[in-house]
Amino acid sequence: MKLPGGGVARLAALVAHTLLGALIALVAPTGGLTDNPSGQAVVRWWHATLLKILGLRLQVLGVPAPAPTLIVANHISWIDIAAIGAVTPGRFVAKAEIRDWPLIGWLAARAGTLYIRRGDRRASAAVADEITQAFLRDQSVILFPEGTSTDGRDVRPFHPRLLMPAIEAQCPVQPVALRYPARDGGVHPAAPFINDDSLLEHLWRLMRVRGEVHVELSFFAAEASAHMDARDLAERTRAVIRRHVTGGLV
Repeated sequence: MKLPGGGVARLAALVAHTLLGALIALVAPTGGLTDNPSGQAVVRWWHATLLKILGLRLQVLGVPAPAPTLIVANHISWIDIAAIGAVTPGRFVAKAEIRDWPLIGWLAARAGTLYIRRGDRRASAAVADEITQAFLRDQSVILFPEGTSTDGRDVRPFHPRLLMPAIEAQCPVQPVALRYPARDGGVHPAAPFINDDSLLEHLWRLMRVRGEVHVELSFFAAEASAHMDARDLAERTRAVIRRHVTGGLV
């Protein structure tokens, strides 16, 4: 199936932008791009430009809390990373499988992504230590506590374990809701990255969309974490996000 009008140009722009990201990552300091304001600005620019190339219009509601903060969000697509990354600097926590994506996994690592292998307690402990170190360097961390992406119609229970570093460091936890609204009030069908989707298949689906896909990013008031129980904190932040995602119907 052919791309819609302008699709070939968008595909060429995507390839060029990805290669530019690789060049920037190659010349970046050894510590990566998240350890200084200029590097953080470059990462935000790269994400914002990626959204434009893919035909995604970002709407931001609310204000990101200042670093260090643990940002917790529902998860619908890999696009979530670009949406949040275009607005606020921080180190993402992502599943280890992304590290194996050609070029993209390496780019994400250079941008400061922390990789976690699900079900591996030792790896989870190591990532928790890295999150704590990020807080100590006045960096925010961005986490998708559902542990997987969904179709965007509801929010799965949050895994509380990776909220523990914020509690121990007494860092605030800010809930963030992601929506990809369709004209009928549901979720845009091109947005979810679920089931057996591959990155290339999902990119192809986005490239075939006529018009823009809207991304709504809502930042809510940060929750104090000091002396909180991790399960209670996970449930409270999930409830805030879920009310927004479902329109308060559940």
